[in-house]
Amino acid sequence: MRRHKLIVAFLVLSLCGCDNPPRGICNPNPSPGTVGSICGFANPEDVEVVPAAGLLVVSQMRRGNQGGSLAALPLDPAAQKEAIPRRLWPTGDPAADSTPAGSLLGDLSCTAPPPAHAFAPHGVASTGTDTPGVTRIAVVGHDVREAIELFDLTGTGGTATASWRGCVPLPAGVAGNDVSLAADGEIIVTNYMPVMRGWRGLYYTLKGGFGWNTGDVMVWARGRGWRHLPGTAAPNPNGVLVSADETTLFYAETGSGRVSRVARAGGPAEQVTIGGNPDNLFLSPRGTILAATHTDGAAFLLCAFGRLPCRTGWSIFEIDPATLRATLLLHHDGSTVGGVASAAEFDGRMYFGAVFDDRIGVWQRTPPSG
Repeated sequence: MRRHKLIVAFLVLSLCGCDNPPRGICNPNPSPGTVGSICGFANPEDVEVVPAAGLLVVSQMRRGNQGGSLAALPLDPAAQKEAIPRRLWPTGDPAADSTPAGSLLGDLSCTAPPPAHAFAPHGVASTGTDTPGVTRIAVVGHDVREAIELFDLTGTGGTATASWRGCVPLPAGVAGNDVSLAADGEIIVTNYMPVMRGWRGLYYTLKGGFGWNTGDVMVWARGRGWRHLPGTAAPNPNGVLVSADETTLFYAETGSGRVSRVARAGGPAEQVTIGGNPDNLFLSPRGTILAATHTDGAAFLLCAFGRLPCRTGWSIFEIDPATLRATLLLHHDGSTVGGVASAAEFDGRMYFGAVFDDRIGVWQRTPPSG
């Protein structure tokens, strides 16, 4: 019966995909409590606040024949009024983009960056380094290879630069989704499903939507390689996050509508149901977890088939990491920015990545400090 439903869903989705009317202009500084938007992006799937650099780093996923990129936006709301997203990597300089900056990180067998025209960034994470003024960036990359691409972000603001430092290839039959970095050097990745593109990718997406496990959480450490984390098998594992004290992992289950908590070593997972199709996770300044979830079910998949602009609804939940209590912070119908896949917060201002859109969302939750 389940297999029959999957086949029917394949056929229905493949026949749909008409265009929607274009959106209006962006409003980078909406009134408090109102969702606004910042234009100039291309499929901005994940957003990562990097306070040390004064930047919001955005993964612009590759679509069609266009290569993706990492882009940056100043965190200062006043500067955002006139700001145009700035490409961090690839820079457009073939020599700079094809040469590792300094000694290699990650798997030492990975000696060259992905081709600029085929860079396909997905989930993004960042962490500080022992070098002042340098932030480590990890990106889930697709297409030319399934790997965690590693970069160093150096400097601040409009002069900050990103340099490729190495990669960690994922095992065969693993398509990553999101990534998190631990202080001890471990890289944590969600193994979303065996393949993400094409009809097989759609098949596994629908399979997860019917509650069947498609992947798990995986952990890499130098000298040990990759391992599957026990107890984390789930329908479409998506966003992943290391807790503030680094003893626990949290991951979103897109297919089940849940966010799960598990010990770093693995074991029985605990869940909270937030509904919809949870996507990326972010550690807020309060130590809570922000979870973005799609609320329009299969309609969201139509955007992947060309129904653009994507106007599907979404919600942002805040989860207490100790009790797993989830509180709805915001629900939006997708009219201003649709298909929101991620949320990040800085100084009371939230930013929302929207995987199929040409803009990101912005929401002033509280008055800015100062």
